[in-house]
Parts: sequence; structure tokens; C-alpha cells
Amino acid sequence: MRKKTDTPLQGKDSNTTSKGYERARAILEVARVLLAKEGYAALSMRSVALQVGVSLSTVQHYYPSRDALIEALLEQTFDRYQAGIDERVANAGTGPRVELFESIIDYFLADLRDQVSSGLFFEIAALANRHPYAAKVFDSMMGRARKTLRNLIHEIDPELPMARCEIRGTLIVAQMLGTMLFISETRPKHKELENLAHEATVAITRIAFGR
Repeated sequence: MRKKTDTPLQGKDSNTTSKGYERARAILEVARVLLAKEGYAALSMRSVALQVGVSLSTVQHYYPSRDALIEALLEQTFDRYQAGIDERVANAGTGPRVELFESIIDYFLADLRDQVSSGLFFEIAALANRHPYAAKVFDSMMGRARKTLRNLIHEIDPELPMARCEIRGTLIVAQMLGTMLFISETRPKHKELENLAHEATVAITRIAFGR
């Protein structure tokens, strides 16, 4: 699958240079942190250029608008999640499939603890309520998440009808985002919830494979 992070480079001289890709990735990383920590209002093309140490026209060379930048950023995020899944599948070999599923959910929840990762989701979700383009991107993001989980459930339990895998994948996305509200590094800590992530994995596995 072609990555959105590559798209702005198509047909440009920088497409053939490692320096071009490194610069594009640097722009996305700065944008990711700005959006997650300071919000949409702080994410201007000029502020990204300033923090990367390049000109405004250079940022626009790779990402023509703020919307294009956000779309590429979210595509990069899900490409990273897919790479994490693929790595765990490869490492699991022929081991128990349910244990593989649990390791993938643990990976997702661990990432959602991170201030930047959780902040990114919080910001896009909030934007989706008032910004039409953000609503479109958020829906696409949620669609990709639930389809990834739907396919994973079906691969592990091929006898489960795809329609049920679809619903269970959607429920699991909702469960993980709800759990993020309590486990994110930015949220207050409560001793009675210290095992929440573990219990969330148990509950999610039950949602996925319970009959």
C-alpha cells in the first residue's frame, strides 16, 4: 500500500533522495507533537517550518495545506500500527493465536498511554465535532482501525462470520479509546485503576472471541 507520507513527494526531485524523505518525516514528527500537545490552533504551516528549521515554502512543497499535513500524519500513525502488528505476527510464528491477539492489544494500549499518541486522538476527536474535514479524517481513521481488528479477529477465528467480526472490531475500538481516557499519561492517576490496562486486554479478548 502506498503511504500518504510518500504522496506529497511524487513527481518532485526530492522523491529520489533520502534527504527528501528525511525532511518529510521530520515535518510530520514536528506536526504530530504540535497537534498533540498544543492543539489544532497551534498547528500552522509556519510554526512547523520554524520548528523544523526550514522555510514555509519547503513545508508546502511536501504538504500543500494543513489538512494535507494532518491526513499524512494520521496515515503515518496507522502505518506504524500496522508495522507493529506485522512484527508481532512474525514473531509469534505458530504460537497460540489468542496470545498473539492479546500481545497486539497490549501494544495498542501501551501506545495510547503515551502523551503524544493519546493527545493526537483527543485532538482529532474534538476537532471532528466542529470541523467538517476533521470529521471526514476521523471517520476514515476509525474505519481503518475497526477493519484492522475485524481482519485480525477473522484470521484467528475464521469460523466467526465476517459481519460479527466487523461489529466486534468496532466494539474493541470503542473499548480501547474509552480506556485511553483513564490510562493516558496526561490523565490523573488512581491507585484503584493501576491494573486497568491488563483488565482491558482481558475484556477485549472476551469481546473478540466470546461466543
